[in-house]
Amino acid sequence: MKHRIPSHTARRAVGWLLGLVLLLAAGAAAWAQQDPPGRVARLNEQQGTVSFSPAGDDSWYDAVPNRPITTGDRLWTDRNARAELHVDSTALRMDDQTLLAVSELDDDSARFTATRGRLQLRVREAPVGQRLEIGTANLAAVVETPGDYRIEVDPAAGTTRVAVVAGGLTLYGENSESVTLGAHQQLTVSGRQLAAVSGDPVRAGDAFDRWVAERDRLEDQSISARYVSRDVLGYQQLDRYGEWQSDPTYGNVWYPRSVDADWAPYRDGQWVDIAPWGWTWIDAAPWGFAPSHYGRWARIGPRWAWVPGRATTRPVYAPALVGFVGGGGVHADVVAGGRPGVGWFPLAPGEPWRPGYRASQRYVDEVNRAIAYQRQLARTDYLHRNTPGALSLVPVDIFGRGPIARRDFLRTPEGATAQLPIVATAPVAPRGDRHFGGFGRSASALPPPDLRGRQQQFQQARQLQQAQQLQQAQQLQQAQQSQQAQQSQQAQQAQQAQQAQQQLQLQQRAIQAQQQLQAQQMQRFQQMQQAQQPQPAQQLPQIQQRDALRQQQELQQRAAQAQAQQQFQLQLQQQQQQQQALRAQQEMHQRAAQAQAQQLQQVQQQQALRAQQQMQAQQQIQQMQMQQQNTLRQAQEHQQRALQQLQQQQQRAGISGDPRQRWMSRDSGQPDRP
Repeated sequence: MKHRIPSHTARRAVGWLLGLVLLLAAGAAAWAQQDPPGRVARLNEQQGTVSFSPAGDDSWYDAVPNRPITTGDRLWTDRNARAELHVDSTALRMDDQTLLAVSELDDDSARFTATRGRLQLRVREAPVGQRLEIGTANLAAVVETPGDYRIEVDPAAGTTRVAVVAGGLTLYGENSESVTLGAHQQLTVSGRQLAAVSGDPVRAGDAFDRWVAERDRLEDQSISARYVSRDVLGYQQLDRYGEWQSDPTYGNVWYPRSVDADWAPYRDGQWVDIAPWGWTWIDAAPWGFAPSHYGRWARIGPRWAWVPGRATTRPVYAPALVGFVGGGGVHADVVAGGRPGVGWFPLAPGEPWRPGYRASQRYVDEVNRAIAYQRQLARTDYLHRNTPGALSLVPVDIFGRGPIARRDFLRTPEGATAQLPIVATAPVAPRGDRHFGGFGRSASALPPPDLRGRQQQFQQARQLQQAQQLQQAQQLQQAQQSQQAQQSQQAQQAQQAQQAQQQLQLQQRAIQAQQQLQAQQMQRFQQMQQAQQPQPAQQLPQIQQRDALRQQQELQQRAAQAQAQQQFQLQLQQQQQQQQALRAQQEMHQRAAQAQAQQLQQVQQQQALRAQQQMQAQQQIQQMQMQQQNTLRQAQEHQQRALQQLQQQQQRAGISGDPRQRWMSRDSGQPDRP
């Protein structure tokens, strides 16, 4: 069902929500300025060639499964390739020849942009206050409830097909238009106005759907889901590469299989500088994502066991839950074999983690909340820095230079680092080269040329969106200031009205007191008259004097009441005039905001038109190039056919050899023989 949101309804909604939104945004903005996102995405499964382009880079690399994926990153599945991306418990599956960009990924929003190809979403949970959105060139699909969704994007035809197998979502286009789809409904749209067009239904029952069904089956049968939250990224790999056991001290723990005797956590992999977290551990083991970014590690007997923590607590991503050896002079303090080094070790259960970057206490508390139930294990002396084999030590010039080989580790005498200070972040400054390490090799398969360089367009669109958000924030701030001014004026008016009412009450009390005093005086006067018992002839002047006094009192009372009522009416008139002026000012602000919104919409439409014109110009250039190539190819084919015809004519005529030699033989008088 298609809806159009009335503009006056939107204005009313914005009006009463302004105060609440800005009040909440003030605290949220303070956190957002210093706290990085508490969640990322992970490439959970891939088949065939999958390429990856990091944020801010137009280059493409072979995808690395355990590298965290965040805002600005892009993925491309080549021909006959598939990929599965996880955000919390939501699985996003990509068919072959699909291009997907992460537009925004933080604690509250997960927005993806599909430029080409086919997607399948399995949404297990749709928490209140979190937005899950898939955008295309035609629309923005916002998931409302858990379910199963299919999206196909055809840039050549300029269409997007959306099918809801189960659940419900809302499609948004331009001009505040929206369409709601429920279970077993689908729609194919063209343009940005959500105009329905005829087209083939979303494909079903093919190889991609069978692969999706198999992924769902494996996920539903996961053993690890019994011990950890499904929001822990990479929990599915724990089933194939280890086993769960119950420990009397730590509860449910996971043991990895097929590791070397001298293996330790955070040893097989590499350190990569990834914004905004800084140095991030990328484990080389297929199961290494979850145990590297959630929970703690314990040494139980001769084996290492991963302790996931509380399963009912929402996990918060951390770049690496380790402690680094050293401090201000770590390069000089840690020396082995004559080479300065830097070392790290896993945190033990009960040991809190502190980020090496700026973060609020709220963020730190949420990261460590999963181990809060292990208070009986709380410790601050870093157990594993003295555990044999737990410390990993490499030369400083090796750190952050790619995968760490076994030969790169340095050996130190037992206890050599026991007295060194422990720091939360690697004491090695980032080298400013984010293109080295963590991306894999240069991609062996690239997206089509018309889609490959979309990173710049994505950044421009992102900058435009940020500018629009800034303008909207300024408009909201102006509206808030106007509302505050209005509230201040209303408060002043209310205070003036209250003061006027208080003055009126004081005047009324004074009149009542005066009336009571006069009544008392009259009563005493009557008592005195009764005591003296005057003669009837003497009572007449006294009665006249008493009546005159009463009339004077009534006149004074009426005059006081008239004066108080006049003052009150004057104040009411002043308040009405102020309210009228305030109402006129509000209407003027609303008209100005509407004019700004219209200008912004016109600018957006012009920018969209220019982008469309540029795309059409590029398409025309490509068509002209193709026509030129076709013309050249036809000319070459014509020349080849002409040459073949000439050769055939020569063969039929029995002519061979070079024609010039034939003419020379004729000039010399010799017979011309074949």
